[in-house]
Amino acid sequence: MRKAWRSMPRTDVLAVIEIVSPSNPSNDYGEKLTEYPAMGIAHYLIVDPRTGTVEVHSDPCKGRYARKDPYIFGDSVPFGLWTVETADFRRYGKTEDGGG
Repeated sequence: MRKAWRSMPRTDVLAVIEIVSPSNPSNDYGEKLTEYPAMGIAHYLIVDPRTGTVEVHSDPCKGRYARKDPYIFGDSVPFGLWTVETADFRRYGKTEDGGG
């Protein structure tokens, strides 16, 4: 994890949003998915432009998130105190007209 995160008190972090990298998706779905609940971060949202999906993880308990809610691009995604509108999210390699 970045050094800046280590210096921030975890009680100051309300939520984390990650956009999955095409070159290192296991970082968001593996390492961070175990680190964030262990730090007590209540809400973790993963946006995956490779698949057009969104995952909301919440309710940290015993070093993992007890709840996982899946969505697709275009959904209104409840995320803690917020709602994330994903209608304009784009998949990697996709253009407005659907081409590559």
